[in-house]
Amino acid sequence: MLISGMTVLRNVIRLGYPFQEAIRSALPLCGEFVAVVGRSEDGTLEAVRELDDPRIRIVETEWSERVRPRACLLAQQTNLGLHLCRGDWVIYLQANEVLHEESLPRLAGLMEEHRDNARVEALILERLCFWADYQHVLRAYPHRFKYTARIVRPYLGTYSIRDAMDFAIFDGFSTRGRYPRALDTDVDLYRYGYVGSAEQLAVKFQEAVHFTIPGEVRLADSYLYQAHVRSFVRAFRGSHPAVMAARVGSCPPRLHPDDPRWRRKPTWKERQRLVETWFYERFGVPRFRKTRYSLVDGYVKKDRQA
Repeated sequence: MLISGMTVLRNVIRLGYPFQEAIRSALPLCGEFVAVVGRSEDGTLEAVRELDDPRIRIVETEWSERVRPRACLLAQQTNLGLHLCRGDWVIYLQANEVLHEESLPRLAGLMEEHRDNARVEALILERLCFWADYQHVLRAYPHRFKYTARIVRPYLGTYSIRDAMDFAIFDGFSTRGRYPRALDTDVDLYRYGYVGSAEQLAVKFQEAVHFTIPGEVRLADSYLYQAHVRSFVRAFRGSHPAVMAARVGSCPPRLHPDDPRWRRKPTWKERQRLVETWFYERFGVPRFRKTRYSLVDGYVKKDRQA
């Protein structure tokens, strides 16, 4: 069984994304890894070459200024790489997403088990979204579509859609797509896109194409405490992927539980999400929630209190 890895990169050093760690986290499972690297001004291409692994195939591209909406550039570039993958499965990681080494045997086992199972077209992972530093995560469900397909079959007419967060299957490479039939892996996807100071996040909001905020972006230091209500943020007590050790060790905590700048009064919508979170943690995630995949079997219940 051949497993492909794939990612899309451009100016990710300037954006502070752990892209080298993302690639390294998936390589133990991969027989090939396709890195689609857009023209960059910050040494991104050279940094990928520094990984010096024969399995990594670099595809250099030029991002078009004409694609609208701009966020769909990510799907366009993802599809360039996706359709160059030769594997039975493709592990697709965005530049700020990392796999934990403890999850690799389970993922390998599921891909092998369902290799010939036409009922399973994708495997979903639960996004563990870190906020501000490596010691805090966003706990509220559903946070930006918490479950996401990150392992797909590339040969079914599979396409990345919208801002490359999701996939669709066009049966027989037809003109009418549908969401893939997906199995819950019971695996977390470590997502570090919002780790950084308010100043660093402002750079991402201004330059990353999925934000495209016009003009210069300035955020006060209090933004880290005000963007989410205090009850949305939880201390992280687990372990980070080993490939992240250097980054975690070099980043001090930025949030403090008793800081007076915290926004503590939730809005009505935030209260609804906190009730949902309580329900999901107590009884598990229901099958009827809105998703961008067709769930096979059910969700695996996780203990998020630890």
